[in-house]
Amino acid sequence: MNHLSMQELHDLGYRIMKTYIHDNFWTQRRRKGCITVETTWTDVGDFDSQQIQIDNGECRSLKPREIVKLDKILNK
Repeated sequence: MNHLSMQELHDLGYRIMKTYIHDNFWTQRRRKGCITVETTWTDVGDFDSQQIQIDNGECRSLKPREIVKLDKILNK
C-alpha cells in the first residue's frame, strides 16, 4: 500500500477534522499537532491521493539530528 490507511492514521492519533465530497471524489482531512493529512478517494471508493501539510506557525526547538532527519524527508 502506498498510503496510510484511515485506521493507521487513527492509531497514530490523527483525528478527523472534515470529510467532504467534491466533483467525483471524497476527501477526509485528519490532523495531529502541526500535521494535516488529506486522503482522497474516487466516488466508487478507489484510493486517489494522500497529501500532507505542515503548518509553519508552530516554532519548536529541535536537536541537530532531528533537523537532519526532517531535511531528508521534506527537501527531497
